[in-house]
Amino acid sequence: MSTVDDLRRLVFELLGGDIPPADDDHLIALGLDSLKLMRIAGLLRQRGVRVSFADLIATPTLGAWSALLATATPPGRPTATERPGPATVTEGEPFPLAPMQHAYWVGREATQQLGAVAAHLYTEFDGHGVDPARLGVALATLAGHHHMLRARILDDGRQVVEPWRHGTEVPVLDLRDAAPDEVAAATAALRERMSHQLLPVDQGRMLDVRVTLLPEGRTRVHVDIDMLAADARSYRMLLADLVRLYEHPEQPLPALDYQYAQYLADRRTEPPRPADVRWWQERLADLPGAPELPARPDNRRSDPHRVVRLHRWLDPRTRAGLVRQARRHAVTPAVAVATVFAEVLGAWSGVPRFLLNVPMFDRQPIHPDVERLVGDFTSSVLLPVDVSQPVEFAERAQDVQQSMHDAVAHSSYPGLDVLRDLSREHGTQVLAPVVFTSALDLGELFGAEVEGVLGEPVHIISQGPQVVLDAQVTELHGGLLVNWDVRADALPDGVADAMFAAFGDLLGRVADGTAWDEPVGDLRPAACRSVREQVNATAGPVPEHPLHHAFFARAGREPGRPAVVGAAGTVLTYGQLADAALRLARTLTDRGVRPGDAVAVRLPKGPEQVVAVLGVLAAGAHYVPIGRDQPAARVHRIRQRAGVTVVVAEAPAGDDEIGYASAVAADHPAPAPVLADPTDVAYVLFTSGSTGEPKGVEVSHRAAANTVDDLVQRLGLGADDRTLALSALDFDLSVFDLFAPLSVGGAVVVVDEATRRDATAWATLVRDRAVTVLNCVPSLLDMLLTAGRTEPLGGSLRAVLLGGDWVGTDLPRRLHAQVPGCRFLALGGTTETAIHSTVQEVHGGLVPEGWTSVPYGTPLRNVQCRVVDPQGRDCPDWVPGELWIGGAGVADGYRADEDRTADRFVTVGGVRWYRTGDRARYWPDGTIEFLGRADDQVKIRGFRIELGEVEAALSDHPGVRQAIAFVLRGSGAPRLAAVAVTSDVSAVDLAAHAALRLPPHMVPDPLVVTSELPLTPNGKVDRKALTALAEARPVDGARVLPETPLQQLVAHVWAQALQSGPVGLHDDYFQLGGDSVLATAITARLRAALDTDDVRVHDVLGSLTVARLADALLRRAADPAVLTATAEIYLEVEALTEEQLTAELGDRSGVPHG
Repeated sequence: MSTVDDLRRLVFELLGGDIPPADDDHLIALGLDSLKLMRIAGLLRQRGVRVSFADLIATPTLGAWSALLATATPPGRPTATERPGPATVTEGEPFPLAPMQHAYWVGREATQQLGAVAAHLYTEFDGHGVDPARLGVALATLAGHHHMLRARILDDGRQVVEPWRHGTEVPVLDLRDAAPDEVAAATAALRERMSHQLLPVDQGRMLDVRVTLLPEGRTRVHVDIDMLAADARSYRMLLADLVRLYEHPEQPLPALDYQYAQYLADRRTEPPRPADVRWWQERLADLPGAPELPARPDNRRSDPHRVVRLHRWLDPRTRAGLVRQARRHAVTPAVAVATVFAEVLGAWSGVPRFLLNVPMFDRQPIHPDVERLVGDFTSSVLLPVDVSQPVEFAERAQDVQQSMHDAVAHSSYPGLDVLRDLSREHGTQVLAPVVFTSALDLGELFGAEVEGVLGEPVHIISQGPQVVLDAQVTELHGGLLVNWDVRADALPDGVADAMFAAFGDLLGRVADGTAWDEPVGDLRPAACRSVREQVNATAGPVPEHPLHHAFFARAGREPGRPAVVGAAGTVLTYGQLADAALRLARTLTDRGVRPGDAVAVRLPKGPEQVVAVLGVLAAGAHYVPIGRDQPAARVHRIRQRAGVTVVVAEAPAGDDEIGYASAVAADHPAPAPVLADPTDVAYVLFTSGSTGEPKGVEVSHRAAANTVDDLVQRLGLGADDRTLALSALDFDLSVFDLFAPLSVGGAVVVVDEATRRDATAWATLVRDRAVTVLNCVPSLLDMLLTAGRTEPLGGSLRAVLLGGDWVGTDLPRRLHAQVPGCRFLALGGTTETAIHSTVQEVHGGLVPEGWTSVPYGTPLRNVQCRVVDPQGRDCPDWVPGELWIGGAGVADGYRADEDRTADRFVTVGGVRWYRTGDRARYWPDGTIEFLGRADDQVKIRGFRIELGEVEAALSDHPGVRQAIAFVLRGSGAPRLAAVAVTSDVSAVDLAAHAALRLPPHMVPDPLVVTSELPLTPNGKVDRKALTALAEARPVDGARVLPETPLQQLVAHVWAQALQSGPVGLHDDYFQLGGDSVLATAITARLRAALDTDDVRVHDVLGSLTVARLADALLRRAADPAVLTATAEIYLEVEALTEEQLTAELGDRSGVPHG
């Protein structure tokens, strides 16, 4: 096939058309796919023509290929590197597993991520009259012909072909006389068992065939094959050969002069092309990870190994449409389906860039009999996909095809090797658990002869280790069968079904041509969209009043009512408070303050702050609170950016400052508060900016009043209510503390500077001042409840509102225990969305099972919430995205910062939204769960960690009051850390408690115990202080040198195999650069060094540290003393020089040396 004419004939044959292609026809558009291109490249190389897949795919026309052949190696002159001599294989001797076989084998172990399952394919055929005895004879004959059906996997990672030991009988389940319900139950039980079994491949059992005899002469044939023995193409061949032997037992199958073991040996003489190795390694740093699909927490997976199949059959007409549309857009049908899969994954993935694992049927034609061999010929390529931008489907498909061609062009370095490189790069095991398998152009899955004998395939399912989702497309009955095999418990209920429904719908639109010319758009199910619409249908009265007008109106009607209660018991009535505020307003206007001006308030905690805020608003200005503990440089930047006209301070320090005492002592108050417009700015609060420059958030009266009015109505606040103002004035929770009670005739109980950090004093105030409503951050409630154990809170408290930070699940229970009947509301929001935006009430102190924190809940009145992906689409249920908050509560923007305002505040669909930069997700019932900052996602050793699950496990200890989990990021790999609040539990005991409830990768190290959490001035948990606390403690796994001879030997072997420096007792195997292949080499070295066969690859991969591996070997040893002594001798010999060793051997042999 080295001539141009031969090439033309082969292409014509592969395309299967009636008219030969012209020289300038685009062969991809005509239907030439990657599999066919690989076959052409392989055949050309086999004939000595130096042409690669990359060469062919670069210009896929016959004209270009003809020119390419003219410059390639002439026919009959293969190079030595392309045509290696045959390797030597001894019949009956063990031989190494192929790379994919090795991955399948390792993945069977429960110690592996997503392990404890076999790579196998299970099928049921319903037919009539299948003879079990005849089938058993055919099966035994088939096994005699195909060596890999007789392979046995050894525990050192090799395989050996042995005689067939399973006889000529197949197991039979006789249900001919059973009742229909008995038939259904028995066949379902058999299906469940066979479809999820691990065949004993270590006993040479690669295939399990059974027959069920059913009433009325019906039969069901069950076929389960382990993919260690056969890939998809081999499976087709096996079934065809089995049927042939069943039908014609007198006709033997054509003899094979070449076997799978020889094939593997010959392929091992062909190393990856150096250019391909370089190509992948240059891209390692930029390769994304797996799609981050919604995950069910590990501790809520009842059956983590169960796989379910979702399937859909496209009839021949739909298939023809798909093929026609794909070729019209110059992509292969397989790429079109892969693009549909990628788009659906992108919609349900928490990240828009991800890797797909794409198996390749890499059967190289190095011998004429290769086409008839049964075995695992698969390799894999990693396909990077990027769906971050909303582009037309046709453009996305072209991008996927180009990415596929690039990957395949460099596939002599297979995906498994790239994953191992990634693992070494990241210091953790990296998986690619989402798979796309195209068997298009392999022909019908089951030929007519197979179905004619065995019956119609009624159930097909496959499993694979370290796989969450395997999407497959294959030819069946003239159409296409698309299957998804999904780890059922890996995803929350309903997610896989919703994804597959979207996949099917989009695939239909691709086939009928309506999807190609526009972005894919919203893929959420109708039910999801309906729930979102319902929870966001929050329209209600929009405030048309400024924040302070209700207070001044109430002061005019009821001047004698208490308005402010000080910590020392002093009381300001509504009349007194209004008078002081209006006097302050008069002083401000006399100093030139005009409506719309900014006035800073810098006063100590106490009634004076309330007077100052109302006075500033009464003057028509807006207030800018500045904490007294703020450093001078930051105060200067805030004043400049806010455009502060004057500062109300305790003691004036400059011309632009006025003293509070003199300001409220003005001779005459202002006659009335300025009539502000609801759209005017009420306050500007400054928060930390990522650039170091404080951000000033401008909040209008209407925005703040919208939040206050909702909560006033929701809680039924009235004149008898009192709030406890714990929050600092420059923290937005203070807005509710002041204006909620004062707008309905209630009172504000304020702490002073002496008591603002004293939780015992707060408890006294709650009880003695009859506080009814507490609005604060969770950590302050924790402090109050702790104090309440010795200083009772009394019975006045009827509602607690928590916001500003994570709300722990312990708080509702603790509050209920001390104040039964008190309502518990968790609120979510940001300064930029006027205090609070969402609410979640917990009733009776009972937190639903599965909550790791109290969620954000649902939007308040006139508020809408979206969870948005990078394309700007709404995310489906359970999928994390950026939280957008819109509606009446959205701030005006950032003071004097147009660029940042334009970036974070956007108008979409007629609604003004604030892009929070926080990650959140919707639950199916419309509840929003807050997940943290978008730039603080957590992954440890390749596992995605839900910090809330870790915190819940630690808090489950009766001696732990609160736990905070977080990530330590330093020069090495990130580490999971936690701080627990307890007075009587040690870190060791708490770690043991966590180990009983969490998988090893989720047990924090370091784990620090403390009596109190460090807090910021606003009462939030001080995360920087937590990090410092954790970093100050030594990590349990810090470098400790091995001590015992066995530990030293294991460490020595690891260091040799991993080519690392000294290995510590607790060093992580994967962080040292280990992988499953190196584990095989380590196993062989340990067996030789310890003179024992009782070391398994899975010991290495299940232990992951020298300490645990040495312990495992000792526990299993028949005589631990002998094992230790052997290790000691080995180390002594290793320490000898060549001269010493020669001398020692001479002494022991009695041979003189000199």
